[in-house]
Amino acid sequence: MSCLRMGKVILGRWLLLILLMGSHIGSFGQGLSLLGIPLDTLLKTKIPRVDKAYITTYYRQLHLYAVSDRQDYTLRVVGSPNTLVYRPNLAWSLGLGVNYKWFGTEITVKLPFFGYNNDLRGKTKPFGVTINLNNRRFWLSTQYQFYRGFYLSNPDILQANWFDHNSAYPYRNDLRSQTVSSRLLYQFNPLQLSTPATLLQREEQRKGASSWNVGASITYQLIRADSSLVPTALQADFRPESNLLNLKSVAVGIDLGYSQTFVYRKHYFVSFTVRPGLTIMLQQSSGETSGSETHIQPGWEGIASATIGYSSSIFYGGLYGSTTLMNRTFSNGLINTNTSYLRLVFGKRIRYRPKGIIKQVPGL
Repeated sequence: MSCLRMGKVILGRWLLLILLMGSHIGSFGQGLSLLGIPLDTLLKTKIPRVDKAYITTYYRQLHLYAVSDRQDYTLRVVGSPNTLVYRPNLAWSLGLGVNYKWFGTEITVKLPFFGYNNDLRGKTKPFGVTINLNNRRFWLSTQYQFYRGFYLSNPDILQANWFDHNSAYPYRNDLRSQTVSSRLLYQFNPLQLSTPATLLQREEQRKGASSWNVGASITYQLIRADSSLVPTALQADFRPESNLLNLKSVAVGIDLGYSQTFVYRKHYFVSFTVRPGLTIMLQQSSGETSGSETHIQPGWEGIASATIGYSSSIFYGGLYGSTTLMNRTFSNGLINTNTSYLRLVFGKRIRYRPKGIIKQVPGL
């Protein structure tokens, strides 16, 4: 009997380990989980304190949902009068997810359509991790994003009617970009305005509410290539310093934002957030014909997001979108970037009591 009991204990531990290892590491839009642990509640299993006239929480219900999402990234080399626009070839994903109390995971696969074509746009190697920590008033978001392999999305800048003579976009396998950013947000009205509800998860906004918020950010970015980012045929249209091989930047910023959610007929809602900010950027560049140069420049950044959705005690879902603008200087900018994200969710909430091995997991 003791051997059988020990076997069950070992089996339970292995199942828990597999569950955690298979969990979704971060999420571009929500950024809720690390090894399956949604850090938005700081691992607290009790229901968050809210104004119940405005917010209903469903942390003690099981959430099953279908999800489709896509992240995009744009890298612009600024010239006059033209601008080079590089993009990675990224796919829409489709999958299933589950959330219960502190635990959450998603399993997704790439969709081989909606513009995802390696023969046309070349192959991109992406990697990213996002972690969000939130105790309702504070929201700390940290993200690492890497891309290798970009296509030039405006090829007519090289040759008029490009696709009359070519079957694919110009492709740069040597072009790489990596970004590490950390952002802190303080929300002034967390008891009446629900950020989780606007991200299509675990809470419902019952009445319209708004909140001002302030934030701070620090961003490190490295963009590099084996040859100049500006093709030889176009170098006369760009400043000499734009013929970059390597660009490093560190930006520190502050921002002031506003969030608003409108609720219609109890369950339908529209929400948005706008956060413009100012930055000080330390930038180091090196080119094919120039040595390393360092500049300190003032600039600006911006974050905006919006959700349109439906939420009730049984069903929830909708469309969430966001965009983040970075590396914007007030003058003499060489490169600027922006990231956009779309997430479509449809889910169901189910009353659930854990049993067996799952019941033995702390907090469940």
